[in-house]
Amino acid sequence: MAESINAYIGNVRDTARSFWEGMSVTLSYMFRKPITTQYPDRVPVPVHQTIPARYRGFLEVDMDICTGCLACERACPISVINIDTIKGDGKTKPKLAMERFDIDIGKCMYCGLCVEPCPTGAIQHTREFEAATMSFNNLTLRFVPDPLQPVPAFKVPKGSDAFPRRPLGEITRKLIKAWDAPPPPFPSAEEAKKDAKPKSGGIDPASMGRQIAARALSVKDDKPKLQKVIEEAMAGTDCGDCGYADCFGYSNAIAQGKEASPEKCAPGGAESKQMLDIILLSLKTGAVPGAPAADAPAAAVAAAAPAQAEAPKGPPLSQTLKKDELYKVVFDAMAGTDCGDCEYPDCDGYSKAIVYEGQADLGRCAPGGEDTRAKLYEIMLGTKPPPK
Repeated sequence: MAESINAYIGNVRDTARSFWEGMSVTLSYMFRKPITTQYPDRVPVPVHQTIPARYRGFLEVDMDICTGCLACERACPISVINIDTIKGDGKTKPKLAMERFDIDIGKCMYCGLCVEPCPTGAIQHTREFEAATMSFNNLTLRFVPDPLQPVPAFKVPKGSDAFPRRPLGEITRKLIKAWDAPPPPFPSAEEAKKDAKPKSGGIDPASMGRQIAARALSVKDDKPKLQKVIEEAMAGTDCGDCGYADCFGYSNAIAQGKEASPEKCAPGGAESKQMLDIILLSLKTGAVPGAPAADAPAAAVAAAAPAQAEAPKGPPLSQTLKKDELYKVVFDAMAGTDCGDCEYPDCDGYSKAIVYEGQADLGRCAPGGEDTRAKLYEIMLGTKPPPK
C-alpha cells in the first residue's frame, strides 16, 4: 500500500516538474524582444548578402567578357537561354555580335549546366532569389537591352586564363523588376523595331564564302596566308568546341590538309559551315563554285567565260570528288525537309541513292523544286536540266 502511494506521489511530482519546465520556457519569451524579421522592410543586412557564395540563384551574364560561343545555350536542357548572333565583315561591323541574350528565370531549374562550359566565366549563378511578380513575362532577364544595338563578342587574348568580371549580382539586380511592374507590351517594343528594320551587319554567307574562297585560291600555296584567309569564315570565339585550342588551330589544320570537316565551328553555325564548304570545295577543284566573274580569280573567270555560251565547264563534281565528299555536296542541295516524297525515307536516303546507287532520276525532291533539280544536274552531270 505504501509503495502504491509513493508511486502516485512520484508521478504527481514528475508531472508538476515537466509542467513547470514547459511553462518557464513559455514565460521567458514574455520578457524577450521579438525575433520576427519583418522581411523585406526591416532587415539590417540584405538577405542575399547572408546567403553562401555557392548558392544557385538567378543567372547573370557579364556581356563584357561573353564570347558568343553559344556553349551555355547548347548546354541548357530546357531551352531557358536564347541567344541571337549576327556576323559582320570585321571592319565596319564586328565579326561577331549578339543582338539577343535572354534568360527566362521563370523556367530555369538552376541546374548549373550552363555555367560549366563557359570559357570565360561570363555566366554565373548569383545569390539573387526574389522573383515575386504579377507578370510572368517580367521573369525574362535581357542582357542585351536593345537588339538594334548588338553587343560585340569578347575576343579572348591569346594565352589568357583569367578574365576580369563585374561584381556578381550587380548586373542582375538592375534587371529585376518590381513585383507589381507592368508587363512588357505584346509584341514588345524591341521586337516591333526588330521586325520593322532589317538586321544591321548581316551578310550573305554564300557570297562571302565565294569571296574568301577566291582569296584562298590565290594564296593556296602559302600555308600561313591561307590559314588567315580560312579563319575569316569562322566565328572567332576561340571556344575550343571544334576540338582544337582555338580558331587558329582549326583553320591551320584545314590549310595544312589535316582537317576536311566544315561542320566543327558551332558558334558560326550554318553560316560558317556554308562558307567553309565553299572554301574546301574551291581548294579541291581549283575553281570557285557558282562564283560571278567579279568574285572569281583569273583561272575561274577563264573557266566561267565559255559557260556563258553554254559550253561545258569541265568535268562535273561527280567525276572529281570522292564518294563521301560528293555525298555531302548532294545532301546540301536537298530541301532538307525529310518529307519522303522522293520515295526514300528522308533526304539522306535519296542523297545516298544518287551517289552510291546511281539513282538516275534527279528530279524527285518536290520541296526543293526546280532549284534543287538544277543543282543536282549540275553536280552529277555538269549540265542544265532538260525542260519538263
